[in-house]
Amino acid sequence: MELREPPRPSTAQRPDSIVRGLLVAVLVAVVGLGGLMFVRPGGGGEEPNSERQRELGAKLKAAGALDQAALQYERYLAGADLDPAARARVAYSLGSTFLERGDYEQALRWFYEAELYGAGELAGELGRKIVHTLERLGRFHAAQSALESRVRLDDASGAEVRRAAGDPVVARIGGEEIYRSDVERALDELPPELAQSIRTPDDRREFVRQYVAEELLWRKARKLEYDRDAEVARRHAAALRQLAVARLVEDEVIGKVAVDEADLETFFEANRDRYRRPAGDGAEPQEPTFEQARPAVERDYRMRKIQSGYQALIESELAAESVELFPEAMEGGG
Repeated sequence: MELREPPRPSTAQRPDSIVRGLLVAVLVAVVGLGGLMFVRPGGGGEEPNSERQRELGAKLKAAGALDQAALQYERYLAGADLDPAARARVAYSLGSTFLERGDYEQALRWFYEAELYGAGELAGELGRKIVHTLERLGRFHAAQSALESRVRLDDASGAEVRRAAGDPVVARIGGEEIYRSDVERALDELPPELAQSIRTPDDRREFVRQYVAEELLWRKARKLEYDRDAEVARRHAAALRQLAVARLVEDEVIGKVAVDEADLETFFEANRDRYRRPAGDGAEPQEPTFEQARPAVERDYRMRKIQSGYQALIESELAAESVELFPEAMEGGG
């Protein structure tokens, strides 16, 4: 019998080659699965970072690229794990972006979404934006309704205005009534020369019409947030400063001017030439008595005292503070 050497496994069938092949297959599978973890469903590439999207949206908005800013905010809101308050803030920012771009329907959509998330501390600002957007869309009744609701919320005092029983209604805007006392208060706040020109019943009726028209314009300006415009705010601050200073002077200076009869007579004697009346046709000037000139004397005396008191108030305040003046810096200005 011929004895033969048992057949040996080929190179492809060796156990070590098989093991290596299995290891390679496993590694390929692992790498493939791992790669899928870093691939977006829509194609290859690294998954975007949510915070990076938010920052990118803010930068794009600041740069004026509003379309791209809105896109980044939408992606951020869709992918980020946020609590309702944070989602409301992002939705509000997105709505503001669309509002600035002039896409009012999208702006309203995101403002309402922010409201549904729970506006919280944004409630007042969000209400203003909704009114603004509705007005821009031409939904005037809805804008007015939203404005009235906001005004009620803003009025934290809840104090009811007390009116006299005989105070009649002179106009009605929607469901809001305007009373005669409202119009008369506006009349009292007019400059004296203008208030004196409103005398006849026809003048007063026309003033009521103007009062209502101005109220309507004021409401429209608020809906469009002109009351929050930077230039309007600057002028308002300047006017408020002037009014407050005028009230201070009224209380601290004008209200403290006392008129003494003896002082008036002394002032009259010292300034008699001021009150001399010229006579025509070459006649001698008339010398009025103190009693004849008294109204003018008292007016001038009061003015002199007010000017003196005002100057004393200024000097007192300048002395009370550490003040340095550099008036020469005003020279050469354009």
